[in-house]
Amino acid sequence: MKRILIGLLAVLLLSSCSVAATYFVRNTLYVDILAYMPKKLSETSGLAIVDGDIWTQNDTYGQNKIYRLNNDLTGIAQTVKINKSLNRDWEDLAQDQQYIYIADIGNNLARRKGGAIYKVDKSQLHHQNNVTPTAVLNFQYADFKKGWFNKHNFDSEAITIVGDQLWLFTKNWENENTKLYRLDTSTVDQMQYVKPVAEYPSKGLITGVDYDPQTSTLAFIGYRKNMYLGYSFIWLVKVKNNEPDWSTGIYKRLGIYSQWEAIHWYGEGRLLITAEKNPLNKAMIGIVDVQKLLETGE
Repeated sequence: MKRILIGLLAVLLLSSCSVAATYFVRNTLYVDILAYMPKKLSETSGLAIVDGDIWTQNDTYGQNKIYRLNNDLTGIAQTVKINKSLNRDWEDLAQDQQYIYIADIGNNLARRKGGAIYKVDKSQLHHQNNVTPTAVLNFQYADFKKGWFNKHNFDSEAITIVGDQLWLFTKNWENENTKLYRLDTSTVDQMQYVKPVAEYPSKGLITGVDYDPQTSTLAFIGYRKNMYLGYSFIWLVKVKNNEPDWSTGIYKRLGIYSQWEAIHWYGEGRLLITAEKNPLNKAMIGIVDVQKLLETGE
């Protein structure tokens, strides 16, 4: 009887935490766990790499700070406060050659018609404990419609830089697709009213994205919101004519299901990913090798 009760309890825990649970599934893409992240980064949600150093941030009313990990990825080597900013829901980081972009774009409750993206000069980060953004990109969705908690298509957790544009992908709770919006990174003194470029069949909730200009490939990460046990996945999608070409998309489930939030290209054919803390595991950081997928599509 005791064993039966323990088994039932395990099933209940997994089913009640289907968004956040961590467990292993078969015939999927292997995730090499590098480290469990420090407690202070339990809500890790974005990734940037500056001069070989890995930076991240917490989401949902966390502090307005970004954090540089130490060499073994288990501690914090540097904390930088972002002056004149508010962390309502910092969901992602993106970068170009000169700047890091901090995306305050989370919108689970559908109360926000848009968001703000803080533009920080990378050179300011060296040995500083606080910096002031060079600019703020403010935007609103031109097609915004009011919705209910987790039952709308105007949440977002994913940004990346493609050329001289910032691409934002939505987390569509209602239909599990994703929409692309483009922002002008040089428009800083006025509100940008952005229209959807297109909508794509992501087959799940997109929580992160990064673009590799060398291979013209977008890498997405997300999860499926099944009633009981969901699963995490990645998409690899080519960019053609300045748009995602979803017909080239490669879709793979990850071998570890967790609330994977961030993704970043990490050398040739490898992806660095992080997951938030959940009831069954600590926040963690890992690597996924996708070189074979890029070469063969399998």
